[in-house]
Amino acid sequence: MAELVDVVCYACRIVLPLLDSPLGREAWWRFLDEHAYHPVELLWEHSEAHERIDIDYIEVGSDIRSDPSFAEYAREWTGRPLALLPRPIARAVAEIVQRADVALDAHEWRAAPVDSAVAERVLRSMDFAPPPGEAVDDAAVLARLSAVETALERLRRAAAEPVGEHFRTLLTDVLRALPSMADLPPDELCAESGPLASPRLWDTERALRLIQHFMWSVTRGAHPDQSLSGRSGRAS
Repeated sequence: MAELVDVVCYACRIVLPLLDSPLGREAWWRFLDEHAYHPVELLWEHSEAHERIDIDYIEVGSDIRSDPSFAEYAREWTGRPLALLPRPIARAVAEIVQRADVALDAHEWRAAPVDSAVAERVLRSMDFAPPPGEAVDDAAVLARLSAVETALERLRRAAAEPVGEHFRTLLTDVLRALPSMADLPPDELCAESGPLASPRLWDTERALRLIQHFMWSVTRGAHPDQSLSGRSGRAS
């Protein structure tokens, strides 16, 4: 069986698996058109360069709802103007989460008995994977901002509980990286939005999605099926 190959654009932080199908070839030509003069690289299935791709990269055809499908990417990716903008908050959170992931992988993460229960409570207020192409109005922006506020408050409460040393460090670090509600004024976010969400809002939501994914591993005491250290789950 042929080895699986991805192509990555490091400037736009997007990964495209190369598929030998009509839709896959359409996506490949679209990628060439958009990224011909960008720093790109072909990655084989066991390429060490997969380590350079963090969990905030957009991956075409992944199981994350905020990533485009092959059909969306090849033909009508309405969320492209938002998805390919810089995401400083999500990038900072990705670095924090990946350090924790490495500690879990190396069995260096020392869990307290309460960690799983606290992570489970955090997850009840987190469901962040809004597609970048989702049209919004002021009401939608305010509703999404309210969900962000609830998640931030839940994270702050979790950091105040008697959790393990490693879990507390993670919570403290991500709360430092995430914006406060004062950094997300509703009037400004509404003015920045339309028809797509404000870049600041989507960046924060994307960062919360990365935290949500890691919380699943804490509640299970192991990694979720999709590895955090390899977006496609195909790297060794």
